[in-house]
Amino acid sequence: MGKFLSYTIGAVVGGIIGGTAVLMSTPKKGADVRNEIKEKALSIQEPLKDAANNLATVKDRVLELKDEGVPVLKSTVSDIGHLLKEWKEDVQPYLTKIKNNVVQLEAAKEKLTNKMKAHSPEKKPGEEETPPSL
Repeated sequence: MGKFLSYTIGAVVGGIIGGTAVLMSTPKKGADVRNEIKEKALSIQEPLKDAANNLATVKDRVLELKDEGVPVLKSTVSDIGHLLKEWKEDVQPYLTKIKNNVVQLEAAKEKLTNKMKAHSPEKKPGEEETPPSL
């Protein structure tokens, strides 16, 4: 308990000495200092009120935009979905036709390759293969 008592005494004595030093060194009267503080507080209140009002206005406008924008956004997404579905339906026959053409081309290539192998003379080991001339 001795440390606590000495700490408390030190804090009280320090507070008294600090308060006395402030009172002695203050260039203005207490009433003048209080008036300046009140004036500064009042001068700060107006811009803060304006900022609060502006913030409320911005908040209201954002909420209005949200209420107006959400249905438009949903409608746009729905329209895009319908357009993609229609596009897919329009393109599907062409994709099927292209796939069939690719299958036919591969079959023709295979047939031509087999025909070329059947008609080409046998090469001796070490001979280079040369493509047929057109």
